[in-house]
Amino acid sequence: MFDINFTHASATALPPHVSIDLAIDILHHFEAVVKLSPDCRGCKQIPPPAVKNGLPKTNGATTNGSTAAPMQYWEVEDDLPFMPKKMWSGGVKYNAEFLQMDDGCDITVHAPGGFTSTNHWRIVRETIPEDETMSLARVKSKDLLHAETGQGGGGWYVQIVSDARCSRTFAGIVKGFLKNSHVQLEKAFIEKLKEPAHLPRGGRPALGRRRSSEM
Repeated sequence: MFDINFTHASATALPPHVSIDLAIDILHHFEAVVKLSPDCRGCKQIPPPAVKNGLPKTNGATTNGSTAAPMQYWEVEDDLPFMPKKMWSGGVKYNAEFLQMDDGCDITVHAPGGFTSTNHWRIVRETIPEDETMSLARVKSKDLLHAETGQGGGGWYVQIVSDARCSRTFAGIVKGFLKNSHVQLEKAFIEKLKEPAHLPRGGRPALGRRRSSEM
């Protein structure tokens, strides 16, 4: 009754000739994604929550015709910069559910105060249909293999779509935070994508924490 749901979406073009394989690889590592934020103090993987029958929670989602990877569960410590200090200070710990998808990942955040946000990270491609109105479209998994931004047929983008729910009291603050954080996170993702000495697909990308001054 006193909560509000809203969605914010944004996308940033990837630079030419970067590896789409590597872009997907980065999005398949929770630590790599969450530490794109300069406000992340740390994170650790935790066991899945138990349901009433004592069995761990599972996920059966599919994407582009294939079964998604098992759900991962994480605890994250964050500075929570968008909250006024008189309301909340000293940072916060929250739980996150992480799901690898063929073309990115889904991260659902459960934070104090009833704030929940599912953030859909995707590598998408520009399409120009007959009406010449540019749009972004998801790409089938088979077409993502060995794709490069230098190929013809439209540019590639990193896209974030956040479906959030919070108290009406904080709606304006959270909306502003999501808008600003999308820009910062997409910029940080591209900078990481351009870094040298990444491992090949299936390896673990280098995980470095960014400083706020770099954003």
